[in-house]
Amino acid sequence: MRTILYTMHFKGRISSAPSDSRSLRRTGSATSCTVTTTVLPSGVEADVHASAGDMAFLDSELRVTGSDSFQEDGVIAFGDDSEHLLRFSTIGEGHLTPCPDPGTMVGTVSCNIDSGEGQFAAARGLINSTFTLTDSGELNNFQSGLIFLPE
Repeated sequence: MRTILYTMHFKGRISSAPSDSRSLRRTGSATSCTVTTTVLPSGVEADVHASAGDMAFLDSELRVTGSDSFQEDGVIAFGDDSEHLLRFSTIGEGHLTPCPDPGTMVGTVSCNIDSGEGQFAAARGLINSTFTLTDSGELNNFQSGLIFLPE
């Protein structure tokens, strides 16, 4: 098995889905990036820097299942030509709660990689997403995936 670990910072929006009043559409894009985490005597520092390479694009639907829970399924396209796709769906439920920052919610969800195309044609694995959502619909989604591909 070949293993790919990725981390991306998707920026985008959440809006009402046209199909259902209890559904939301989450869209965003992320640049190729370098993530740095440094442990120092003074504590932890972390940063995300854009790097050379193509973009990735997120498109998903969130279905509200409770006062602070949701389920999600969607697609991530890696590259401008969208040849390399991952399809994913929620494991259990995601959670959304008020953030200490007024006007902002914070959420988290774990997802299965259900299928893929291009490089990810036989992909399996997991995606974890932690995100903030403002009252105006602004999305900041920090996503980490562990992808398994046959050799």
